Amino acid sequence: MRKLIIILTLFFLFSCNRKEEIPKELKYSFEYLNEVWSPEDIEVFKNIKENDTTPNNLHFGIGLHLRNNLLRHHAKSDTIVAFFNSLGITHYDYMSGLILYSYHQHLNNESVDIQDKVNEIIESEKPYVECTKEQKIIGLEKYKKFEINDTINVKMPVSENNSVVDYGCPHLDWEFRKSFDLSIDGVITEKFYENDSLGAYFKVRILTKNHPKTKILMNEVNVGDEFEVSLIGSAWKIKTTGNNVYN
Repeated sequence: MRKLIIILTLFFLFSCNRKEEIPKELKYSFEYLNEVWSPEDIEVFKNIKENDTTPNNLHFGIGLHLRNNLLRHHAKSDTIVAFFNSLGITHYDYMSGLILYSYHQHLNNESVDIQDKVNEIIESEKPYVECTKEQKIIGLEKYKKFEINDTINVKMPVSENNSVVDYGCPHLDWEFRKSFDLSIDGVITEKFYENDSLGAYFKVRILTKNHPKTKILMNEVNVGDEFEVSLIGSAWKIKTTGNNVYN
């Protein structure tokens, strides 16, 4: 009997300690999911296996819901986001994924431990982080180099939908296809820089456009119209008109 009491006591202490180890920010997230999901939804999620393709469909379902509501417009949003930031996670997509990953552990009475997943994310994001740092420096140089009323040429990749796209870090290298991609000559009418962010932009009035029907980011633009050119982390190529060197 004495041995049984000791075993039960140790089990109780272990269970309490394991629960205490769960960060309060994740507990807030679990409580939120318990509120917005029905018992049936929770049971389905609990029984998802590691090789199941179902989690891929959660990104635009409950994942999107978590990003828009729990992580952005909730009383606990700042606290939860700050927790993930302290781990080196700054992207909301990763935050929602880690919440669901840890919630699945919790439902299955597993030890709630997201550090390995955090490490994987940080490692996979290194190319993006390094590219972004470099592009911020390059973007600021562009911002200082060009002035309002300067005439520039902007070359942009075009998708199969006949609309300009922008690849973003770290996928910035591409070859201009004269018969397909868009080339615009324009005048800088405005420039603005967002302090402590990755935002630096030119507003450009279009003078010439090599493919009149091509849209820019799905928006119809014509000669005489203005559009914004992002200077940081953009695959668009900018040069002074008449200059063969793109920046």
